[in-house]
Amino acid sequence: MKMNRIEQHNQFYLEEDPRRPPKELLKFLVQLAQWQLTPGSTVLDVGCACGAFLFYLRSLYPALRLTGMDVSPEFIGKAMETVPNAYFWVGDICVPEQLPAERFDLVFMSGVHYLFRDYELWLRNLLSLTKRTAFVSGLFNREELDVYSVVQRAGDKTSSTPWNLISEKSIGVFLDRLNVRHEFFRWELPMELPRVHADPVRSWTIETKDSGFLVVNGTQMVHRFAVLRVDM
Repeated sequence: MKMNRIEQHNQFYLEEDPRRPPKELLKFLVQLAQWQLTPGSTVLDVGCACGAFLFYLRSLYPALRLTGMDVSPEFIGKAMETVPNAYFWVGDICVPEQLPAERFDLVFMSGVHYLFRDYELWLRNLLSLTKRTAFVSGLFNREELDVYSVVQRAGDKTSSTPWNLISEKSIGVFLDRLNVRHEFFRWELPMELPRVHADPVRSWTIETKDSGFLVVNGTQMVHRFAVLRVDM
């Protein structure tokens, strides 16, 4: 079986239907933000992929003004089909020149920040886009250690992807320095996630005797999920 280049492991989004029932973490995001999702509010989804989260938001709150941003023109093309009454932007959160000129009431970024070594850079840029509140969901280290790593397939030095695990502590210290209010909300996957053997980068669950489901992937790093809320 031919394997995709490992830095292209997120290409599976092009094969999935973004209109399917939302993932559990996206539901949790909406629960945290629901009191701010008022008619006419402007929302930006950084790393929107093919528009699954924006489609879910539109189904719940039709009067929101939605914008999606992603580095992949291919993803953005599919997102435009998924949510035709939203705005879309090709850009990289780490490149100030590629960011939208406007600011948004609410900014979301899900499952993206592990790609970036310099957390201060993307956080500053995210704050620059936020009027009220930003939500960043994904993997954070609950221990006071920052882990920087690169993943590549065995025997293949031509393709790799970053896999960084930044601590809640480091994020908190940086935001405290900026005098920005913030809070972490930890989240556990409430269901089994089967392994996709063809793609060892995708996460799966291992059922444990005492703590429910442990989420891992081929890196063998345990996945601890959280949502960072930042209030401006």
